[in-house]
Amino acid sequence: MEMPSADGWEDVAHPPSLFRRYSFSSYRETRAFLDRLAELSAHTGLYPDLGFGTKHVNVTIHRGGDADGAAVIDFAERAATLV
Repeated sequence: MEMPSADGWEDVAHPPSLFRRYSFSSYRETRAFLDRLAELSAHTGLYPDLGFGTKHVNVTIHRGGDADGAAVIDFAERAATLV
């Protein structure tokens, strides 16, 4: 069964999750995005796995558990607007 996805996000089968890499032109932009993402997490209660460097952020949102599919898609769509 194919899971719904969000534009620009990769649907990963194992473990079930959504993945997206965001690239930035400076550390300042990266840091600002991470701060906005933290605010979104505090508001929604969803805390994705993050990997980041000076000019990029990898975001993995796991499906299942406490996060239903609609909440995951909503988070992904809202995160994309924070760039």
